[in-house]
Amino acid sequence: MDQNGGCLPMLFLLGIGAWFLFGDPGKTVANWWWPNDAAPWETVDAFYYPNVGDLSIVQQKHGLKDVQACRDWVSAAAYIARDPMMTHSDYECGLGKPKDYQGMMNVYRATVD
Repeated sequence: MDQNGGCLPMLFLLGIGAWFLFGDPGKTVANWWWPNDAAPWETVDAFYYPNVGDLSIVQQKHGLKDVQACRDWVSAAAYIARDPMMTHSDYECGLGKPKDYQGMMNVYRATVD
């Protein structure tokens, strides 16, 4: 029997441990299996811009369960704003928990529309 047979499993476990310590396994797995929707442990934040010419005006809804819930909320907001076809407005859905970027903005795992 090979005397180095125990090294391979140990290296594998060390690699997994390093991934958990230095990486973001939840984000990686979410990107693999749910690239365009929320993973089961994530939520979605909706951003509706009523005027495409002025993106500083935004309506937000946080903690939605999936992208379809985001789109439903945005459709209702657009209907209330009298732009149900969204000809003058826009939106995006932020997936996952946002991370602060240099104190100026939040960065999501992914954004979809």
